[in-house]
Amino acid sequence: MKKTSLVLLLAFFLTQTEAQKCKAKDVPPPVMDAFKKEYPAVKKVYWGKDSIHYHAGFFDGKAPGSVTFDIMGKRLITEMQMPVEDLPQPVRDYVEKNYSGEIFKEVARITDADGVITYEVEVKDMDLIFDAKGNFIQALKCYD
Repeated sequence: MKKTSLVLLLAFFLTQTEAQKCKAKDVPPPVMDAFKKEYPAVKKVYWGKDSIHYHAGFFDGKAPGSVTFDIMGKRLITEMQMPVEDLPQPVRDYVEKNYSGEIFKEVARITDADGVITYEVEVKDMDLIFDAKGNFIQALKCYD
């Protein structure tokens, strides 16, 4: 089970960002300190970096997730996978009505730097985005 979780975590992290892998020793102290403060119990972290941001992929004991920080350690966005049954009911209703019989490929709760929560549901080749109350916002084409 633990091995499966790590494989899923790594796959989740690598699909969430265009970042290149980097080692923990290459992560600036403000970023590392911010991560450790927010996730003190997390031991295994997969780090990545794009041109200006640092990305951490991890498993918090409940679900795989990823968090993006700026170079000063400010959290910009957090994405945590979640079970379908934890989605707000309006999200589940919308997906069932508009994508009946489709499999939820990924379900995530996204929190931005201001604490604004949105939900993302991947069905078919679309990411469906909903606000915190479960109201549909938009559908985005997935590009692999």
